[in-house]
Amino acid sequence: MVQTFKVPIRNLFCLLSYANDMPDFVDSLNDIDEDLITYDFIAKQFLKEVEALNRRGFINGYVTRVEHTNRLGGRILMNDSLEYIMAKKPIMVCEKDEYSADILFNQIMKVTLMAIRKNRYVKVETRRRSYKWLDSLVGVGYVALTREMFLRCHFHRHNVHYKRMIHIARLLHELTLLSHKQGNWSLFSAEIDETSMNRLFEKFLFHFYRIEQKDYRVAVEQMHWNLDGNAKLLPSMRTDISLIHKREPKKIVMDAKFYKNMFQEFHGKASFHSHNMYQLFTYLMHQEQETEVRGILLYPYNGTDVAECYRWNERVTLDVMTVNLEDSWMDIYERLISVLNN
Repeated sequence: MVQTFKVPIRNLFCLLSYANDMPDFVDSLNDIDEDLITYDFIAKQFLKEVEALNRRGFINGYVTRVEHTNRLGGRILMNDSLEYIMAKKPIMVCEKDEYSADILFNQIMKVTLMAIRKNRYVKVETRRRSYKWLDSLVGVGYVALTREMFLRCHFHRHNVHYKRMIHIARLLHELTLLSHKQGNWSLFSAEIDETSMNRLFEKFLFHFYRIEQKDYRVAVEQMHWNLDGNAKLLPSMRTDISLIHKREPKKIVMDAKFYKNMFQEFHGKASFHSHNMYQLFTYLMHQEQETEVRGILLYPYNGTDVAECYRWNERVTLDVMTVNLEDSWMDIYERLISVLNN
């Protein structure tokens, strides 16, 4: 059975904003009642951006078209035209550059509007507004939206005003992908499976600590075994998140583990998952001797609040902690910042 976590849409939006390196979106919601932050609210923010772009005028760009024609124009594709030449048909395959609104940015806009229009969790008024803007994009073709499309978006001075719209579209797309895996979500919360939640939270933590604190450099470390022998057969040691102090010989190695139950049971005795402890402890044992190192295992709150600290010696400690993703965003923020100061 797939284990899931129930996460408020507001907090999921914040996690995705940081994970996609867009923390300014979180700041823009600080003055808004958290109970009002729903999928519908975010969709309305997207529609506001579309409206602003429409007032300014949607941008066009050169789009390459390939057509089979008896009127020469543009670049002739000889390899593609060869079969017609051999058959003595008056047809050539030509490639032409057309100045059109059918470009990537507008395609993402149109597909997102169509997704809002069909989403049954969005209010009727919001869906109706999406229809209005779809009518303004009749010259833009439909494409299947993918994560790869957002990676192809590059901004410069002529299109930078599209940036906010593209980022909100990306967040809506990510929310939909995560939530629809289980099909169990609402305007206010979504149930996310363990694998997706673990991947998202790890990425979120990496960017959160990179942005929200200045004392540590945040990195992913590739470590080497302190063993003699055939190193090719040894598994890799790669940290999820390493926080390396900029001025002092201190380091934090952090690992986010999202299990519905943070405990394992053996003969009726509950304990932390052994392989998580073994893995992190191994990382700690392979740090430089002069470095004060702290390992942190971070689990989701599941009814038991945990804050345990284990000491190996004066130099090495290992903490096991929980964070409640159903708390207010400010409580989550303060909890994660306090982790560094324990």
